[in-house]
Amino acid sequence: MTETRRQSGWILALAWSAAMVCALAIDRPVAQWVHDAVPIDKRVHLTHQIIEIVKLPGWFPFTLCVAAALEFFHRRRWAVALSLSGVAVGGSYSIIKWIAGRHRPVVGIAPWSFHPFPKGLSGIWREQALCFPSGHASLSFSSAMCLALLLPRWRWAFFAIAAVTATERILENAHYVSDVVAGAGLGMLLGSIITHRLMAYPPPAPPGGGQVHSSSRAKDPQSAAEIPARVS
Repeated sequence: MTETRRQSGWILALAWSAAMVCALAIDRPVAQWVHDAVPIDKRVHLTHQIIEIVKLPGWFPFTLCVAAALEFFHRRRWAVALSLSGVAVGGSYSIIKWIAGRHRPVVGIAPWSFHPFPKGLSGIWREQALCFPSGHASLSFSSAMCLALLLPRWRWAFFAIAAVTATERILENAHYVSDVVAGAGLGMLLGSIITHRLMAYPPPAPPGGGQVHSSSRAKDPQSAAEIPARVS
């Protein structure tokens, strides 16, 4: 890890910590406002359809579709990186939700009410309406981080899409603000680690055991040295 990347990592960690503190402070008033104002009325058919589209980046089958497109148009390793990031994030946020035991504001506005390990071990898959961290925010920001490292030209678009998905979860009263901030941090962390680790491995040798031609190596922008340079 270069010194610049290390410094960037500390800056991001501090920024995320500050965002979490602010989010925890406004959890209750924001949830109360959403409850009273109902900014998103899912009873309206068109609104419901738009919501379903906005939530797609936080749905793992959609992630697999994007991974398939990456494999077809770019590199297989790119698809593997995106898929593995999604799997890692999915498992992580499911366990953290169970450990925290915080329920959605739609159930009752109680942001400081935590009930760790609900229903014992089976609560990982049996307990309903757990919300910390947001699964949609975790997956959408994990995908955004992975894609930003692989296709840096479009990084702002990827993060903007993830932010819209996360914001919708708050406006639907499915999550507190801190749920989506925590999910965003978790997703970006795991997406960055997995993508960097996977791209650090050299590309496979061509059939026949020959060496990779220098021109082919130049076409593969995902060398171990280039991703850190992009991040910095």
